[in-house]
Amino acid sequence: MARPRPTPAPPPTAPLAAELLSGPAAFFARLRQVPPLPWRYALPPVLAALLGGVVYALLLRPVVGATAQGAAAFASYAVNVFGTFFLTVVGAALMAGLGWLGAGREGRAPEVYGATFVLLPPLYLALSVLVLLSGTDLGLIRVDGAALSQRELLEAVMQSSLARVTVLLLLLAPLAQFALAYRGFLTLTGDRRRALLGTLLPLLPVLAVTALGLAPLLAAW
Repeated sequence: MARPRPTPAPPPTAPLAAELLSGPAAFFARLRQVPPLPWRYALPPVLAALLGGVVYALLLRPVVGATAQGAAAFASYAVNVFGTFFLTVVGAALMAGLGWLGAGREGRAPEVYGATFVLLPPLYLALSVLVLLSGTDLGLIRVDGAALSQRELLEAVMQSSLARVTVLLLLLAPLAQFALAYRGFLTLTGDRRRALLGTLLPLLPVLAVTALGLAPLLAAW
């Protein structure tokens, strides 16, 4: 009697981006077993960019409410959301491109950095809820009977401890991504030098782009 053939083991599958939150070491070890696919984790950056825009628009909601109404207010909100969305996408592209230059092809920078964006949506959702619940109608504030200027409104917004914490978190959140990216590059390349280059090359450009997006609030601090 012929022996039954052993069932072949299923091919390895790429981990879901959310699995990075439960164990970076296991996540990147599994990623190493599957073929490269640069757009594998393209969704987390897009989602993070959109939610980051929502947080920024909510921070500026009192300013928009005091300076615009109707269609003009809607346009201001849309510009605030899109501006942050665009700069976040630019930051993600810098991470992927400069990370690839530093870590090399084996580092798979688009996948590594794309996956690290999974850290941001939960943070941005929490910040959105907190800012939404604690919003202040600065449109009611007057100085000697005159409406506050946009600069004064921004300064009033930044008097809030929550606004300051939110701006700091938006500015420094990429640092957590770079820490995870270093772990990923080290696992995928086995080379500490390339892991460092893949992490450090995009670090300052991305922080600069992030600061540019927050410049109105940082200037009013």
